[in-house]
Amino acid sequence: MANKPVFSSKTNRVEVAVWRNESEDTIWHNITFQKNYRDDDGTIKATSNFKMDDLPAIAFLAAKAYDFLASGEDI
Repeated sequence: MANKPVFSSKTNRVEVAVWRNESEDTIWHNITFQKNYRDDDGTIKATSNFKMDDLPAIAFLAAKAYDFLASGEDI
């Protein structure tokens, strides 16, 4: 079974995910962004490449991810 993010949010086609990582003595989080699109065959795919027009959505989602982490909900 694959790990699931402890937090995710989506706006338009851009999504942020926060992933919890643990070792014996520490906990840390990684944050990923992706954008979904349809290829020429109509298959839904994801990319981590963004256009300038995606930046406001990324900034908005980065703030949401920060708020989640700063709240300490996943500690």
